[in-house]
This record gives sequence, C-alpha cells and structure tokens, in this order.
Amino acid sequence: MAQRRLVYLFLSSILFGLSNAAATLTSTGCADPAGMQKCLNDNAASLTACINKANGDQQIILGCGCGQYIDNYNCYASFCWNRVYECEYQEYMTEYFNQCDIAKFPVPYFPAPNNSPDSCSCNLGNVLVGMLSSFNQLATCSNNELNLADASQGVQAQAACQCCSLSGAISSLYSFCPTTNPSLIGLAQVNTFQSQLGESFSTCSPSLTQFNCAANLGFSAQAVGGTFLRPDNLPVTGTATLTNLPGKVTAPASGTVFTYTNNAVNLIYTISAANAPGGGGGSINALMLLNKLFLFII
Repeated sequence: MAQRRLVYLFLSSILFGLSNAAATLTSTGCADPAGMQKCLNDNAASLTACINKANGDQQIILGCGCGQYIDNYNCYASFCWNRVYECEYQEYMTEYFNQCDIAKFPVPYFPAPNNSPDSCSCNLGNVLVGMLSSFNQLATCSNNELNLADASQGVQAQAACQCCSLSGAISSLYSFCPTTNPSLIGLAQVNTFQSQLGESFSTCSPSLTQFNCAANLGFSAQAVGGTFLRPDNLPVTGTATLTNLPGKVTAPASGTVFTYTNNAVNLIYTISAANAPGGGGGSINALMLLNKLFLFII
C-alpha cells in the first residue's frame, strides 16, 4: 500500500513537471479561427454554468474543469486540426493528463506521430506514455519478485524495481527528446521522487546491471524508447527549449470526419474537420455509451 501511495505521489509530481505553466489553446492560425474561438468561448460559458451548479462541491468542480479540457481539445481537433502537432496542443494534452485523474487514452492527435510536419520539437506524448508506463509498473513490480526462488534476490529485486522505474522515466526524456533541456519536461520532479522513494538513481548502476528491467521485472522497453539507461551511461544533457518544427499540415490525419470513444467520460465523439480539403464545416457531436454511467457534469 505504501508503494502504491508513493507511485501516486510520483505521478502527481512528475506530471506537474511536464506542465510547469497553465497551457492555453488559441485560435490564431487555425483552419477555422472564428469557429475555434466561438467553440472556446462556448466552453468557457459552459464551465461557468457547471461550476455555478456545483454548489461548492469540489469534486463536481473538478469534473467541470476536466469536462472543459475535453471540450476544448475536441474544439482543436475540429477547428484547428492543422496545428494539433504543435507544442501548444501537445502541452495542453499533457496538462489534461496532469490535472484529471479520469484522463485515459485514446485522445485525438496525442501523442503526435513521429516526424510529423509542424510538430513540437519534443514529442511530449511519447515522454508522458513512457513515464506513465514506468511509474505504473513500479506498483506491480512485486508480482515479478514472487517468481524469484531466492529470497535474497527478491530483496535485491525490490531495489531494482525502484531503479527501473526511475531509469524508465529518465530514459523517456533522453530517448524521445535528446536535445531538449530535461528540466523542462520532468527531470526535476523525477529527482524529487527519488527523495520520496528513498532510492537515488545515482546508486542504481549495480541493480540495473544485475536485472533486466524488461525481461526480469516486466517494464516496457518500447514505451521508454528502447533502452533503460544507467547513471553511468547517461547521454549528454540537452539544452534546447520547446519549439515548433518546420512544415505544414494540409489535411487532417484522422480524415475529414472521424469517431473516437472517450473512455474518461464514456462518450463517443464524432469530429468533423472545418475547412478541410473535401470536407465541410466543423462540428462536434457526442453519443453517450448507454451501458455506462456519466459520472460528472460537462
């Protein structure tokens, strides 16, 4: 139970680090800037109405805020599909996963495909997925330890679980964004978690040499970029800030109309891309999954 509590604190602190400032979506440069701005304005009004109905209930107010995140990124998918790979949208999606415990994949255009035009210089979605994979596996790593016949090796494996979780998080930073300053995308929070966990990554080389994080302890090498780094083989630290790369998105990657199931709120959304080649006006329609409960007000 204590281990799971630490994982919860780890997730909260590290995700906060991925969004150091409140991310804001804008309509400038969108495929339909007027439609985007109206969509955002309507969502802001809906948020106010939702909060007013909450009567001060903090859980409902939190639900209202998470509902606005969902409504806003659906606006982006419809009216600003040409900018979904930029840092603005990718940071917003990272913040959504930070702020909302209900957040679940899939969500539109996040993570961004590798080498996308007009994409953020750091694939924040890949970093987030790698970190979440490593952190979540820490909570279940004890299941792997039970398969070890040697009790003393089990004790060593416990330390290895913690080291693999830290290594996976750090490896995600270096693997997916090698030139980016890691302090901008979560390194400081990883360091904070080390003190909470009581395990310093600087001492992890023996554990990471003795145990294979993927083969022995069930961590996903693919999720963290293929390699679990040790403190004695870390690459040169990047120094770059987040910027948008060259290129232009000329057509929505998901098509002029696409449907996805939002597992956070049990709704099926149909998104129509505004002003897309061969398409029409933008729109967002939702259908409730009848076999599930919608747990908060949007």
